[in-house]
Amino acid sequence: MPNTAETIENLARKLERVRILNDLKECTTLEEFQELTRKYEVLCNDDKN
Repeated sequence: MPNTAETIENLARKLERVRILNDLKECTTLEEFQELTRKYEVLCNDDKN
């Protein structure tokens, strides 16, 4: 049985995936997709630091 920290981490990952999926669904052009890609690249790079 997962502990509280694992449960919170699991829920946070699921929530993030849903948020990303919703962002992707809103893209209607290649430019919007590329802008969204840049946004998430910046966020991922910030997470590394």
